[in-house]
Amino acid sequence: MLESLYYTSGLFKSTFALYILTLLAYLVGTIRKEKIVGTISLILFFVAFIACTTLIVDRWIEAGRPPFKTFYESLMFAVWTVSLVSLVIEGRYRIRLIGLLASISIMLIIVYALSKRDVEIIAIPPALQTWLFIPHVISYFLSYGALFVAGIAAILHLIKPNGITSHHTLGGQARIDFSDFTYDITKFGFIFLTAGLLLGAWWGQVAWSNYWGWDPKENWAFITWLIFAAYLHFRNVSYWSKRKLSWVVIIGVAAIIFTYLGMDYLPTANDSLHVYSSD
Repeated sequence: MLESLYYTSGLFKSTFALYILTLLAYLVGTIRKEKIVGTISLILFFVAFIACTTLIVDRWIEAGRPPFKTFYESLMFAVWTVSLVSLVIEGRYRIRLIGLLASISIMLIIVYALSKRDVEIIAIPPALQTWLFIPHVISYFLSYGALFVAGIAAILHLIKPNGITSHHTLGGQARIDFSDFTYDITKFGFIFLTAGLLLGAWWGQVAWSNYWGWDPKENWAFITWLIFAAYLHFRNVSYWSKRKLSWVVIIGVAAIIFTYLGMDYLPTANDSLHVYSSD
């Protein structure tokens, strides 16, 4: 990893360092509960997000195309979306546990991205060169970022079923119920998940004259959609406990991770149109 990091740009190294500082600040915040520590953590997180944004824009300019084509590029965009969603939530609710767990996850993604770093810029195949490329990918990754954070909130609900006291008063309530919190984030993520699925089908029709090709990644994307649709349905069924609902969200996040990372390990990977280029 260190060798791969050595050959990255100065902008990547700066982004990497800022996320490390953000994680360290959140770790300090678990020991020292002062407000200033939480503020510093949030500021560092925001600065790291700006650096990540600059890194993506720089890659876009360098490649002459949206930087979503390769596995490495998609991983860095995942860092950006998880950062965006986490920052909005952290800024609104000041739940340091969300910021801490998101920072840990982001560092793991960046380290993994280093092992998949591109050797050279890869051009987009003609079939993918449509206006649908950008909204389809952005919709999916915004949903992934939101639903990933929802998964963190679901885990926190299992750990702290009675919730925690927020630093902000929310409509007269001083405590946050992580189950309700998970529900709110999941609703947001599900909208973009649905948009990504529909845009992907439209894109398939434009590129290959086929709305649905039964590609393994298409199938798993639909399975993931069904899991979160089931969660939103079960949320309105009285006999489904909040604990069970949290597990449904966690299973849904596991399905997202498999849809994103697991396709290479399937026997049909070589026939798939949705496996990321890695070199």
